[in-house]
Amino acid sequence: MTDKATFAPRGSRASKFRQLGLYQGAEPTRTWKPGKVWVARDGIFAKTPKCLNSYAPFESHLESLGHLLLSVDPRIQYYVCQPNPLLYWMESNNSGRVRREYTPDFIALNKDERLFAIDTKASYFAEADQWVSRVAAIRQAYRFDHGVELLVWTERDLYAEPRLSNARTMYRHRHAPQDPSSEYTVRRTLEAHGGVSSIGQLCEEASIEARCQMAEAFGSVMRLGLAGEVVLASGAKYGRNTEVRFNEAAE
Repeated sequence: MTDKATFAPRGSRASKFRQLGLYQGAEPTRTWKPGKVWVARDGIFAKTPKCLNSYAPFESHLESLGHLLLSVDPRIQYYVCQPNPLLYWMESNNSGRVRREYTPDFIALNKDERLFAIDTKASYFAEADQWVSRVAAIRQAYRFDHGVELLVWTERDLYAEPRLSNARTMYRHRHAPQDPSSEYTVRRTLEAHGGVSSIGQLCEEASIEARCQMAEAFGSVMRLGLAGEVVLASGAKYGRNTEVRFNEAAE
């Protein structure tokens, strides 16, 4: 899996990332307000290799799902939550311009070196006049000033199945085992099948060869998927018939 210790951009790239708030040990920037219910779970998501924050709070259930999906997405290199605010300008009612700030829920860097600002927002708020009147200016400022694309994930995106169930399954198996031999065996077994097999076949054969439990072999398949070494068919919930193949892009 991605190792936070390897995140060491240099020069103008490092300066750009720091301006956005994407750097090792970044702290969430939102200000706590009196009377606001602040639901924070320090450390739950900060322990995953992709999250660069010193701690990773979330302020809604949708935001927590954003953490989950980003932390297991093999296309994502790194991400931070509640990054540095974006400064942007909007037309005012008197034909002038007014400066505003906007803080997304996440800034993410994918393996193609593309940057995304991600907002997890209930569709009620995503369709409200206040957001609709501002989102175009926010999107334009991110795109032209920082080369960042803005994504808005509503509950329709975050609760979509089988993506959510599969993400939860992968997340449960994120921790490295004490004995990595089952992962080596799963790789060899997949190679023996020409790089394409199924979860059930891999687990059965690898558990016999490595003399481990089926659950250990299954966890190895999930971790290889998290690392981006293999690709699992995502059209249905993960099961014994789910196709597994080596990720050609990772070779």
